Amino acid sequence: MKEEYKKYLPEISGAVIGVLLAFCFLVLGFFKTIFVIVMLVCGFLVGHYWPVFKKMLQNK
Repeated sequence: MKEEYKKYLPEISGAVIGVLLAFCFLVLGFFKTIFVIVMLVCGFLVGHYWPVFKKMLQNK
C-alpha cells in the first residue's frame, strides 16, 4: 500500500489542494482565494530555498 501512495502522491496531493482551493473560493471569494494562492506560492518558495540561503550565509 505504501508503494501505491508513493506512486500516486502528486495526484493525491493535487486533488486535495484543488478541493481545498475550491472550498476557499466558495467561502472566501475570488480575491481572498488569489491571496491564499499567492501566500502558498511564497511559502513554497521560502521553504524550498531557505536551506540554500542558509548554506550560503554559513559559507561566508
